[in-house]
Amino acid sequence: MENKKKEAATHDGDHEIEDETKMEMFYSLLRSFRDARDRRRRELLQQELEKNDEESKSRKKMKTKKAEASFEWEDFTSEIQFRKPPLIFPKPIPRDSRVTDNKGKKKEEQQQLHRQNLDLDLKLAL
Repeated sequence: MENKKKEAATHDGDHEIEDETKMEMFYSLLRSFRDARDRRRRELLQQELEKNDEESKSRKKMKTKKAEASFEWEDFTSEIQFRKPPLIFPKPIPRDSRVTDNKGKKKEEQQQLHRQNLDLDLKLAL
């Protein structure tokens, strides 16, 4: 019986040691994942900062180029060539000089009647 207890105790001790090594391996894996994540974040931040620096430098260059640009008299005196010929629109007809026929007269009369009907009737009906 004592032998069984000793054997059980040694087996339990072995299991404890195995469990401890497994836990240590697990925590070391966690640490390595965290370290890799942190390194990747730093790399991405560094890349973003470098990109922003390049953009700001290019903006500064563009501003200086714009400041250097100036207009010359030749810019305004050269002839312009269009891709397509300009559109030709018909001349507008003045409203007063329209030729009215019978239908036009009827429409004008109807419009006048309509305008008269739109006036407010303020008479009180009892």
